[in-house]
This record gives sequence, C-alpha cells and structure tokens, in this order.
Amino acid sequence: MRSNSIALAAAAAAALALAVGARADAGGQVPFSASFSGTIAFTSPSTTHHDGSGQATHMGLTTDSGSVILSPPDDAGCYPNFNTETLTAANGDQLVLQWHDRACPIGPTSFHSNGQWVVVGGTGRFADETGGGSFSGEADFGPGLSPGTFRLTFTGTLQS
Repeated sequence: MRSNSIALAAAAAAALALAVGARADAGGQVPFSASFSGTIAFTSPSTTHHDGSGQATHMGLTTDSGSVILSPPDDAGCYPNFNTETLTAANGDQLVLQWHDRACPIGPTSFHSNGQWVVVGGTGRFADETGGGSFSGEADFGPGLSPGTFRLTFTGTLQS
C-alpha cells in the first residue's frame, strides 16, 4: 500500500512539473509573482543600476538586473523615473519588464515606489510573453549614497 502511495505522489509531481514546463506553450494566462533583493548604486547623477537575485514563479531561482533613469524631484520631493528590469532564469531565459513611477523619500537615504509594470520582451520560453501587474520597491543608498540595497516584489499575470 505504501509503494502505491509513493507511486501516486511521484506521478502527481511529474504531472505538475510537465504542466508548469508546458505553461509557456499553452498560450494561457497564468499568475506571476517575484521577489528580489540586492545592491543598487548611482551610475550618474540621474541614473542608477541594481543587481540582485530572488525567486519568480515559472522561473525559479532568478537574477535581476535593472536600470533607472531619474527626473528632477517634483513638488512633493518624489523623483519621477523610468525603469527597465531584466529577469534571468537559471537556464538563461529572460523576461524584460518596464514601468514609470515616482520614488518618494521614506528616510534620509531611503526611497519607496510602487506602480504598474508591463512585459516588453523576453527570450527562450518567454520570447512571446505579454502581461503586467503591480510592483512595490524600496532602495536605501546608505551612507555615502552608494552602494546601497534594494528590494522589489512583483505580482501580476503572464500570457504567451
């Protein structure tokens, strides 16, 4: 009886793995979530770059590389900005996201932002991906303003 239970569990796990692997070919809409952390630094007075790692659904352990173009602060002291984010799965497949938002101060060297992201490109199994959702992020540039740390979380949907 125990061997039947183990066989059933193994079959269920294999079916789930096949379903997740086939997802990109199925053409359906699926939930997406990801969470990343790493380092961020200014590359000029109006640009930053960050690199990190984390987990993403349909990608597993993923690296994150992004660049931000900052505009001068608005009347509220927030910095309007444009972001491009490249998420890279362990096998090299990439998903590219973009968004506009405002980074608002939450401390002497810390900023918070949130808004909506969209898929603008991809490679491998994400080559024809579309989708979008919401994000939330924080960056702390720390003493001397560089290098600092960042955290980003994404939720939404993907569709191929």
